[in-house]
Amino acid sequence: MELVSVNAIFETLADDKTLMLLDIIALSGPEMDAPIGKLGITRKQYYSRIHSLTNSGLITRRKDKYYITSLGKIVSSYHFRIGKALNNFWKLKALDTLSNVATNDPRLKHVYLDIVNSLIDDVEIREILTIPGTLSLTAKSDVLSEIEIEA
Repeated sequence: MELVSVNAIFETLADDKTLMLLDIIALSGPEMDAPIGKLGITRKQYYSRIHSLTNSGLITRRKDKYYITSLGKIVSSYHFRIGKALNNFWKLKALDTLSNVATNDPRLKHVYLDIVNSLIDDVEIREILTIPGTLSLTAKSDVLSEIEIEA
């Protein structure tokens, strides 16, 4: 198997039915029922999406059953995190507004942290919003070098 690009993974997951299929495989494992009817797609569309997920390295097939790969687990985990963030969309928008004001007034930074802690129940989201430099230096340099290469 060759190295898969980030773009190829995003292209695969850009289709909502494919993303839903990945989630079904992630949640139910190899014992999943064929969700073709539940997804509202044809058999051909189902197997085309399975093929796309396999080629992207997100799932694998063993003994006629589909399993999520380690990469697929990570991608699926981030998909669930994004879903959690979307459940807090309006709170996050309000925090953005406050953050813009707090940037200009250092006294408000402490107030911002208190409001994040009171508004956001999810610990992971709260940590992302309150811990400075959530994206590690290694990750930042990897992203920046990849952007420079593609530019």
